Order: sequence, then C-alpha cells, then structure tokens
Amino acid sequence: MGIRDSIWSVLGRDTSNGADVVLERVRTAMLLALEQYGDEKHVRLDMKISSAREISELWYLRPEIMHLVASAQGEEVARACVAKITALFGKHQLGGKSSRFGGL
Repeated sequence: MGIRDSIWSVLGRDTSNGADVVLERVRTAMLLALEQYGDEKHVRLDMKISSAREISELWYLRPEIMHLVASAQGEEVARACVAKITALFGKHQLGGKSSRFGGL
C-alpha cells in the first residue's frame, strides 16, 4: 500500500477499485490466462501485458487474449475467459460495456 492509499484509507476513501489496483488485477488475470492457454510463442504478449502502465493498454490487449484462448480451447472458452477479464475492469471499461467480449 502506497502513501497515497494509506492517507485515503485513513480518510475513509475506498481505493480497492482505483485504477492502479484494477490495473494489477487485470494484469494478473491476463497473465494467468496466458500461462494456462499459451506457450513459449506468446512471449511478446507476455511482455505487452507485463509492461502495461495504463489500464487502457490492457483493455486493448483483450482481443489478443481472446485469440490466444480460442486457438487453444475454442471460442466458447475464450469468450468466457475474456468476459471474466472484462468484468475486472469495472468502471474503468473504455467505451462502456463491450458488446463483443463483455456483455455475454
């Protein structure tokens, strides 16, 4: 917990859905999907996910996760996986609810 988070927790502000927390939750979920469904060919995607500094960078990597999982397990599993990841963005979803991946 950083100083800013400590101060806000003392003041009663809930930071559990702050952009930094959400960024790390989404990053972890994407890396787990990559680990579960990917292989050594996906090092570049791993690097993109790991080096993302903004939540928007991870948002735009969802189609790559979709493709990766669909290639390994089929579209149904991929849609479910990406829907779970999309839900982790919470209020940080770009452009509202995604009809393609999140509104399943």
